Amino acid sequence: MNEEMKNQTEQLPLLKVHMMGSFFLEYGDQPISFRKTMATKSMRLLQIFLYNKDNGISRGRLLESTYGREDVADAANSLRVGVHRLKRSLVEAGLPQFEYIYTQKGVYHWTSPMPVEVDAIDIKNKILEAGKETDEKARMDQMIEALELYTGEFLADFGEEEWVQAERAQLKKVYSDALKEVSEYLLKNEEFDELQKLTSVASELYPFDEWQAVQMQALIGLERYKRGHETVRADLENITLKELGVTPSEKLVEQYRYLGSRMGSRHRVIEEVQADLQESPGEKGGAFFCSLAGFRDCYRLVYRMSELNGQMPWLMLCTITDGKGYPAKGGPRLDRMSEKLLEVMKRSLRHSDFFAKYSPSQYVILLQGGSQRGCELVYKRISERFSEEKKGWAKNLKYSALPAIQTEKELEFLEGDDVL
Repeated sequence: MNEEMKNQTEQLPLLKVHMMGSFFLEYGDQPISFRKTMATKSMRLLQIFLYNKDNGISRGRLLESTYGREDVADAANSLRVGVHRLKRSLVEAGLPQFEYIYTQKGVYHWTSPMPVEVDAIDIKNKILEAGKETDEKARMDQMIEALELYTGEFLADFGEEEWVQAERAQLKKVYSDALKEVSEYLLKNEEFDELQKLTSVASELYPFDEWQAVQMQALIGLERYKRGHETVRADLENITLKELGVTPSEKLVEQYRYLGSRMGSRHRVIEEVQADLQESPGEKGGAFFCSLAGFRDCYRLVYRMSELNGQMPWLMLCTITDGKGYPAKGGPRLDRMSEKLLEVMKRSLRHSDFFAKYSPSQYVILLQGGSQRGCELVYKRISERFSEEKKGWAKNLKYSALPAIQTEKELEFLEGDDVL
């Protein structure tokens, strides 16, 4: 780069390239907006050129990454047209007139009159540089800077290309390894606020990677017991039920129990306790929907009460099927049916009844003072409302019922280590 070009580069605003999460560019303080007519291939080329801006990318790799199995001659011609259109689009979007892409010895290179920063590249570089640092605090500070740039998965909206998937997996490993090391350091030094910020992002991005457990340690350290309890409960209720066979770790379960025990640690007057226990106005309509953990506790309480008042509650299990009697498999259709069944149960059951989601395709209900006939009528009402919009759904629902459990042995299907 000659001196004139160097001075020009230093005077121009920075071009920021965001690849973590949604893909977008910022030139100075202004977002870059491309025309809606910009071809998808041109956008993919731009992403590849920017991500490989330091070393370039060979023509062969570029053709394979962008055009896949197209005929070689057709792909080469498409590449020439795509590069030409991309250069034009960059200028039309508001960047200075410049060449931007050039080839040398079969390698395509990005070049620009302004400095360019790519968040995905910065993450890897910062963590790499941090590894060379001998001072522990300085190393952790550099790693934290890198982790804060990880705001989403690599090119989250462009997941089909093989090169994107490969880079995404590599970046996730770099991120996870760094976060593990940083978490241990922050826990050791009781820097819980920073730890909570970092792990809350990780928990949202990768809910099955157990970052919630580390986040809970941070919240416990900050004594934010109620928030921590609510966070873990949401994870246990929502995340673990979305995938059959996925269960919360013992560590997460223990923290849930601990946080629950600590929520009442502050001294309060009885009026405060009462206000804390009451339902909010928005929760009072319809039957009581609770977590499976809550359902188990309620079930056991009602069973004990039934021994005193003689009113035998009935247990019902409603199952969404594939229409042939087998449990429905996961997917968008089951999600829609499950949401519909939840809404129907809230308005079909009595105010004193309560229910919970037992699995992705099942809801468990406890009817107060019920009977076999009562269960039949409840199911009929649920089935009719479940299929009121889509008549064909009627065949996708079945139920079973039995009176309140008489012995601990018969309670087996409600027992287990997988749920609190």
